[in-house]
Formats: sequence, C-alpha cells, structure tokens
Amino acid sequence: MEEFDLKKLMSDMQGGKNMPEKDNKMKKKNGVSGKNNSYSGKNNGQQRNGGNSRQNVEDKYVGAPYNFVPFTQKLYTYKDRTPAAHNSVEETLISGEIDYEMTAQTSIFIDDGTKEHHFYKNRDGKYSIPGSSVRGLIRNNVQILGFSGFDDDIDDYALMYRNVAGGAEKKRYATILGNRRLPVGNGKNISILKEVQAGYIAKTETGYRIYKTRVDSIKKEYGKMNYYIISERTMGKEYFPYKKRKKSPYDFFESDKGKYKTQHLLDEEFVRTEVPKKNEVVVHYRGSRNKDYKPFYAAISYQIKDLKHIIAVGKPGEYENKENGARGTVISTGAMNEKKAVYIIPEIDQKKQPIDIPPKDIEAFKIDIEKRKNTLKQFGGREFFDLPKEGEMKPVFYVELNGRLYFGFTPRLRLFYDHTIKEGLPENQKKKEIDYAKAMFGYSNEQSSYKSRISFSDAVIVQECQEKTGRKLILAEPKPTSYLDYLKQDERNVSTYNSDNFELRGVKQYWLHNQEPKAEPLDPRKEKAASTLCPLPAGTKFRGKIRFHNLTEDELGLLLWAVRLEKNSWMNIGKAKAYGYGNISVAVTDAKKIDMEEAYLSTNMLSLSPFKKIDTDALILFYKKFIAEKLQLGSVEKSPRIQGFLTMRDSEQIPAETTIRYMSIDKREYQNRQRPLPEIREIVCKKQ
Repeated sequence: MEEFDLKKLMSDMQGGKNMPEKDNKMKKKNGVSGKNNSYSGKNNGQQRNGGNSRQNVEDKYVGAPYNFVPFTQKLYTYKDRTPAAHNSVEETLISGEIDYEMTAQTSIFIDDGTKEHHFYKNRDGKYSIPGSSVRGLIRNNVQILGFSGFDDDIDDYALMYRNVAGGAEKKRYATILGNRRLPVGNGKNISILKEVQAGYIAKTETGYRIYKTRVDSIKKEYGKMNYYIISERTMGKEYFPYKKRKKSPYDFFESDKGKYKTQHLLDEEFVRTEVPKKNEVVVHYRGSRNKDYKPFYAAISYQIKDLKHIIAVGKPGEYENKENGARGTVISTGAMNEKKAVYIIPEIDQKKQPIDIPPKDIEAFKIDIEKRKNTLKQFGGREFFDLPKEGEMKPVFYVELNGRLYFGFTPRLRLFYDHTIKEGLPENQKKKEIDYAKAMFGYSNEQSSYKSRISFSDAVIVQECQEKTGRKLILAEPKPTSYLDYLKQDERNVSTYNSDNFELRGVKQYWLHNQEPKAEPLDPRKEKAASTLCPLPAGTKFRGKIRFHNLTEDELGLLLWAVRLEKNSWMNIGKAKAYGYGNISVAVTDAKKIDMEEAYLSTNMLSLSPFKKIDTDALILFYKKFIAEKLQLGSVEKSPRIQGFLTMRDSEQIPAETTIRYMSIDKREYQNRQRPLPEIREIVCKKQ
C-alpha cells in the first residue's frame, strides 16, 4: 500500500469550501431519506410528463437553436491519389489567394478573452475576427460539402448522466444506486441508496484513489450506506421555538457572526404544506432560504444514536470522546430547490485497501466538469466540485457494481455511460483514410502527419465603429448527454449511450436568426453563470485573405464553395450563436492564382504581379460535377447531407423564433419531453 500522509490531509480539510452540485432531490427524516417527512423538494413526485400534462405531451414544445446535418453515407477519400507535395511546382496545381468580405447581419461578438470581455482586436488595435476562427468555420464547411469524415473532431470519452426524476435511464439509474423504499412504521417509508458508499478521494503520485471509512454500513437494512444524513429541519427544531437555549447540539452550523452554514435559516420555522399526489398527500416542509449559504465541507466530531441518527455535530475533539462519539467530515453540497441534506462521513480507516480510479474515468470526469463549468457558476463554481489537487483530499460518494466504479460529490451522483461517444459514429466515419478536410487543412496522427496547404489572415474591420453596451446572457452549451437530440431515435425504443447499437445523429449546426433577442432583466439567481457580451452592431464589415498552395481544381472549387456557399447563404461565428448573434454573409471579392509561366518560366524580367484572375463560378461547378461523378450522386445539391446544410444556411428559410429556441426548464419543457428533436425539414416547414 502506498505511503500517504492521510492525517495531514484530513486536518487540511477543515474550513468551508464551495462544493456545487446541481441536482440533489433526496428526502429525509431524522437523518435518513424518506417520504412525507422533513424534506420534500418543490417538484417532488412529478412524473416525466409533469403531473396532469400527460395527455398534452404531443403539444409540448420540443426544439433547440441547433440541429444536425446527417453524416455522409458516401465518404470521399484519396484512395487513388495522394495530397500534393508542399515543395512541388507543377502547372496542374494551383496556388494563390482569395479576398473575402464578411458582413454582420446581426450583432456579432468575438471575445478577446479578458475579464472585461471586449471584442477581439489585432496587434494594430483594430477589431478583427481571428484567422483561426475563420479557419474553423471554413474547415467545417469543407467537411460537410466535401463528404469528409468527422472522426478526428469527436472526443472519445464516456459521458456522465444523472436521472433522478425521469428519462429513459431512470430505472437503470435507480438500480445502480440501489434505490429502495423501506417501511419505518406508521405507514411511512424511506428511500435508501443501498449501493452508494462514502469515502475520501485524493491525488497520489500514481493517480487518484478513494480511501474507505471505518464504517462499512450504518445499518444492515441500508446495504452499503456508510454515511449519515441530517435534515436541516431536524437541526432547526433545536433553534425554533427554543431561541433562548444557550447551546444546541448543532451550533457548529452557526458561524461566529451569526450566519448559518445551512441552506435554510435554522431559527425560522419550516412551514408545513400538503400537496395532493395521485391517491396520497405528500407533505412538504419549506424553510426560509439563507442568502449567505455557500457549499462546504469540514472536519468535525459527532455523536450518533441508534446506529443511524446524528444527534450532535461539533468541531474536532468536541464530541469524539463522548458516548457514541466519532470523528469525520461534514459535507453540505450546492443549494437546489428545497434540498435540506447535510451529510456526515466517518473518518478514514487506513488499514482498508483503497480503490484506484481508472485513468479513463478520471479523464471522462475532467471533460464532464469542463463542459459544465458555466452551469456550475451558479452553484459556487467548479473549484470545489472538481477533483482534488496534489496534496488535497475531499469527501466523495461512490458505487462499486458489476466491475464498474462510479464516483461524485453527492449521493445521487453522475454515472458513466457504458459506451463512449465515438462508438456511435457510423462505420464509414471511423475510417482513417485521407479525405478533403485532411488533405487540404492538414492532419497529424500516430502514423503520419501532413501540413495544411491553406492559411487564413485575420478578418479586419473595414470601417470604425463602437461596441454596443455590454450585455449578460446565459450561454447554455448544447450537451451530448441530451440523447433525444444527439442520437438517432426510433418510435419503439429510446436510444441512449447505454444502448448497444446507438448512432450519433450528425454534425451539429446552429440555426440562423434574423435578430438577437430583446434585452431582458437576468434572473439574479443565474447572475454568476452569465457571460458578458460587448458586440459590434449589425452591418459591420470585415475583410480578410485566404492563401492556398498546390491545390487541385476540385480542391480549390470546394474551398471557394465553402467560403461563399450559395446565393442568400449566411453563416454564424463567434459567441451566442444560439441567441442570434454572429450571423454573417460572406462574399468573395477577388480570387486569383499565380501564373506559373509568368512567375517562373518567363525569360523576361521578374514579374511583380504574376497573378491571374480565377473564375469562381466555373471552379465551384467543376467541383460539384467532379464529386457527383466520383460518388455517383446524380446531383450534389440533392444529397440529404448537402440539402440539410444549405437549408440551415439559407437566409430566406429562417424558421420562426418560437421553433428554434431553447426549451424552458422553468416551464418543465425539457424535463417532461418524450419526443426527439424534429429534423431540419420539419422545422423549416413550420415557418410562419
């Protein structure tokens, strides 16, 4: 067993730290979770269809500001040719440059990365769109229009999920956590997570590991549950109505300045309400929210009664030497609705064999928290919810089941899906062959690498203008965990990342908008999760240049098409695309190639301008005919992949705003949904 200073790490855990957690809706009584007792969440008992709304489920809005262009069934690869060498000079290859002009059709914002979040400026102090941003946009267009693969653009990791109230994985989620209802007398039941254990996670020289506690289970009927739960209402009874009491066994949760560490104020009564639910009445106890609450964990001592009830919590040394006293750690996670849970984890047992966490699970966890960093701002930020740093230890909850390890920072933790994202790629997308995107923009893998033959300068503003007044928005990032959006679905069975034959839906693209949303006051509770935007107004123009080297005619035709697209086509770039920012039109203002004879073969003096104008329309048409013949398409524009993409880029087919907005969590549109995201053609047909 690896030598590790566990005592020092335990002592370092004293003091409050933010530990946000988004969704923990456990119910408790006298330290254990249960029904009709001291805890009941605001939305407790609501089914997937939202109570009485089952009959109206087909009328519920299902939509998003994005959709998916299907993966190509016919992948074009360089089987019969190789990408041109960078150092060759051949008359059949084309080198030159493309000048283009971008016009913002709505307000546009490219973040400069500073705390003030101004629009990006180049080294000359001019507003600009970085060449790297333009490159990413055009490369994506080339991948789609060039029938290329997306294998290199998809991370291969296991997503994480939590299904507390509903969803296709509700039953599986409950099974893994060991969710059971146990009778406690008087017709009441409690809900127990029999498979969930608590311990301590630390980073060692070889990776991350979980250390077990001295308690294996607090009660036989509770399975592996080795931690204790205190209800804030239970603690509140010691304060209200006995405010004059000099000492309470829960004084630990009141700071020196009289502020409470709990989510609710302990000296104000929890109000009892009854909510009808089917054939029973659910009792709710709602307390007064503590506006100063911050999630935390800290070293403590505590006393227990009847093996499972915490009757006192204090600082280290205060209770551990008393009858049924012990040492441990208290953890109070992020505020969420009417949650009132405080957890007590016993101290470490150094004699027990620790659990080493597989590196792939650590990487998946890191990616997951990075994806959720904006959401976590409103729960105190990601720092406390993140993995411990070197020399740091944190309390953790985990499940060991059927050879799998799951871990997180609340008993109702996020689980790893069985399959990684990449396993859902169609087989033809998994080929490692060279396609247009790799051949033109370069690639690098374990076997070989190839440098890009295309370079992009910054697109610099044409005329001077001023940033608009800063605005805050919640930039909700679409998450692949939304399987009803990201995965192909059939009418019989819902596919998730646990399904053996699941398939990704395609390439995500944002819808165009005619305008950005009207400015409205931001919910104060979401202020921390908001991002600041200082955009430039609609009508702003930028000019940039693309240089290319040794392209074939079909490659250059594809590049020009990717830059210009079709008549009336717009694209989107920058931040807040989901809200209508960053819609742009792009025009090729000049395209020219180096005249090899003039530049290299002429016997005359050195030419200062060895360029020859390119017929853009002719080259784009050449590519369309070339790829149609190679893939036996008949017509490129009739390909479902190209049709879907160009439809989403058509400024004359922009759907109604009501059909391409995010679903509302407050209205329970997202939580209650059963239908998958409509396809592109369905959305366009709804245009009003």
